[in-house]
Amino acid sequence: MNKVTAIVIDDEINNLDLLVHFINQYCPQLNIVGKAITKNEGIALINKLKPQLLFLDIMLDEGTGFDLLEEATFTETKVIFVTAFDEFAIKAFKYNAVDYLLKPIEIDELIVAVNKACMAIANHKFTEAQQIQNLYRTVTNNNLPINLIAIPSTEKIDFVKVDDIIYIKSEGRYSIFNLTNNRQIVATKNLGEYETMLDANTFFRIHNSYLINLTKVTSINKAGGNYCVMENSEQLPIAKRRQDRLHRFLKIK
Repeated sequence: MNKVTAIVIDDEINNLDLLVHFINQYCPQLNIVGKAITKNEGIALINKLKPQLLFLDIMLDEGTGFDLLEEATFTETKVIFVTAFDEFAIKAFKYNAVDYLLKPIEIDELIVAVNKACMAIANHKFTEAQQIQNLYRTVTNNNLPINLIAIPSTEKIDFVKVDDIIYIKSEGRYSIFNLTNNRQIVATKNLGEYETMLDANTFFRIHNSYLINLTKVTSINKAGGNYCVMENSEQLPIAKRRQDRLHRFLKIK
């Protein structure tokens, strides 16, 4: 019986090597024909080797596993996503009937997922583009509950309640979410993307570097250089050209 050809893609070499080890040890029906740690390497391998099965990390070096699948020309493969997602995202995988493994990898779950994938491959049932598109829309906010936002970082995607956001700070092409309970998340999207994504009646850009949640403002100092005090006691500067607009918005005279 011919083995199922597989490729493993993960931008963390330790995770990649561990998964390859588990597959070689516990999934004898698979033949790993390639592995990659970057998106571009992965695309090249998929197009060249045309694997029947693909183990794909969601968060890659430059972009996501969704970007990789969109750019690869070979599509007749069964995809098993490898992810550190939380409970909400798992519901999204199940709803869209997309196969997944949670990090850290459990051997029993790996065996079950591989057996299921091999049965599908034997019946020429591969992961469909529509499944991937639906999953992508779900985990990038389009179908999220209204009170949740997906925040992609370099290692995972966090799902955060909008009400927990105090402010977001620009850090080049990244953004730092400052949340209640002194939590911080570094996101891989820039501040402008979140400004368009979040409700303009609640979130206001007071400065090139700051997008604040107006419900988390405790006071505005008009005399000492115009800054606002947030509920976590941090003082954030209000750019001069945005002061009048903010005051009008808040009906401050």
